Amino acid sequence: MPDTLMGGIVINEILVDPNGTANFDTDGNGTANSTDEYIELYNASPSAIDISGLELWDDGVGLWFTFPPGTILAAGGHALVMSGVQTGGALPTGNAGDLFFDAGRASPLINNGGDNVVVYDPASDEYIAARFNGDPFDNPVTDYPGFSPTATQSGSGENFGNDIDGFSIQRDGDGAATFVNNEAPSPGTTNVCLTKGTTVSTPKGDIRVEALRAGDWINTLDHGPQPITWIFAFHRTAAEIAQDSRQGAIRIARGALGNGLPHRSLTVSRQHRMLVRSPIAARMFATAEILVHAKDLAGADGVTTAPVLDGFLFFHILLPRHEVIFANGAPTESLYLGPATLTSLSPNARKELDALPAAHKPDPTTGPEPARLLAKGAKVRQMVKRHQRNALALCGAGLIAA
Repeated sequence: MPDTLMGGIVINEILVDPNGTANFDTDGNGTANSTDEYIELYNASPSAIDISGLELWDDGVGLWFTFPPGTILAAGGHALVMSGVQTGGALPTGNAGDLFFDAGRASPLINNGGDNVVVYDPASDEYIAARFNGDPFDNPVTDYPGFSPTATQSGSGENFGNDIDGFSIQRDGDGAATFVNNEAPSPGTTNVCLTKGTTVSTPKGDIRVEALRAGDWINTLDHGPQPITWIFAFHRTAAEIAQDSRQGAIRIARGALGNGLPHRSLTVSRQHRMLVRSPIAARMFATAEILVHAKDLAGADGVTTAPVLDGFLFFHILLPRHEVIFANGAPTESLYLGPATLTSLSPNARKELDALPAAHKPDPTTGPEPARLLAKGAKVRQMVKRHQRNALALCGAGLIAA
């Protein structure tokens, strides 16, 4: 289990060296700079936590950031502190519940060769610590001038492993106990949805997503026709996507998944999951069918970043359970309302969702049971490369609605 403060605050992600071989420009000013480094905390509890006064400490500079009064971190929310926003830059944007702060430093804070991250709660006189790149654990009580001499450590400290320049060290899923070091930095998350013009398989034939309404029935792979519990549309403008590319979309060309799927070009949000079924998936994940983010399929022929033009009109489709549905003929997912997705919804979307009967909503602390294994990241991208080398379809034959 991760080390926690205040009943659920964990160190979630560390961007150690933004301007290495693979650059990452956190503030979007056009240049990856050493002060693009950041520390991200995560609220792994089911309730909002007031993190006002929580402190970040470092061996080299001591106390370097204190969360200001009134800082409430939502359940499943991220609180990112960037070392220093540069001229022409701005703090990144995330989802509802995510918070972003500028420590205002003109020089880097994190020691790329190895360092500790220490988060201290003065109210409880407790701290948590994480180390990386082989740095031994510090004892801030004795090693950090000005640190509380009576503080106690929560947990035993976590080893985040080694970083790769330009990539962050992050938990393998928010709040998870394991870490990955070859993922692009992920300050905040993106929406999980279909775009306007997508056709969805229904008992009455394929219907454009914008024509569907709550109460309409759509086909699923596992449970036959199921009623739409909730559907919500929202627009991402070209300006918003220019500021934060994670708000964009992925285009999957006709037939790019194999076996003629999708039947015509399909555009989905970057985090929307597609079903993969193949012998390679079975060997790598010990299950023949997995759901993977569209962005992780981008190494496949015909799967590319979608041109932005005027932006995208996205649609959430919620069913009584998480299901595999069919978009332009290709197997994909309905909205998966896990805790992180719940916190990413806009205030208007959350208001509509909150108004639904309790029986139509998943447990906010656990989310629904996923329809398939949810896979992501480097292992999925490696799987895609193996499909490419072997000219094997990502979607095996026979995937049709029940």
